[in-house]
Amino acid sequence: MNYRESIQLPKQCGFSIVELLVAVVISMLLLTGVIQVFFSSKQTYASNEAASRLQENGRFALEFIAQSARHAGYVEAANSTTAPPNPIATPGAANCNTPRVCSSQGAGNASDTIGFALQPRMLEGARRDCLGNTLTGSTANTDLIINHFEIIPGANGAPSALGCRSWNFTKGAGEWVAGPGVSPLIDGVDALQIQYGISTSGDRNNVNQYVSADRVTALNAWNDVVAVRIAVLANSIDRVDPPAPARRYVLLDAAPTAVFDDGRARQIFTTTIKLRNTL
Repeated sequence: MNYRESIQLPKQCGFSIVELLVAVVISMLLLTGVIQVFFSSKQTYASNEAASRLQENGRFALEFIAQSARHAGYVEAANSTTAPPNPIATPGAANCNTPRVCSSQGAGNASDTIGFALQPRMLEGARRDCLGNTLTGSTANTDLIINHFEIIPGANGAPSALGCRSWNFTKGAGEWVAGPGVSPLIDGVDALQIQYGISTSGDRNNVNQYVSADRVTALNAWNDVVAVRIAVLANSIDRVDPPAPARRYVLLDAAPTAVFDDGRARQIFTTTIKLRNTL
């Protein structure tokens, strides 16, 4: 007997074509599921981030305006060199001698503007305007300012922003002096609308009606304004996926906005603030 013939070599086994095809199909199905989970997680993260950014823009926009509104008309008791200002900078008032510092009503669905006159409080050893600029000079402790809020349109498709410019009133000069030009405070704010709460009963703690600026002027009731209602339309800055549907928005009593069709998420934020220092 031949020794070599007695050795039984193991047979070599492998996958058939059918088995390989089945394995490939199963792998593709599993990979497709993993990819779907990945993209779903990515989309959820982006949506949550856009919602957070949207909420942040709206809340901060209202807070910046509210800070000035709460202190509008404020003059420190020790400051005997300056009379208390009219809290709202309005056309024809003693503290408003230029359109760029006066509160105004936007035509149609255009945004309103609003200016608050006050003496800034002393914080950390300095007095600052709405842009964070420190008041300087020999009259810095007695100067009044107007913080004027408006919407700054975005350029080349960029989102608009809530902006502010500040004006100083020096007692000696007797006029409002422009500070730095309008600068953005909060990006992603499309519109600003204001209503003014009027007290016609003589009770400064109660509001009888909220009306727009032109109605206050028509009623000759600027001295009766005791509260302001503020609405802003904020957006997410970045597009969301899936894109937000095209639609209009209505802020307070203003006409509907133009149709927004840029894929950004939007939301209206409102607040009402009582003017603490009305005459």
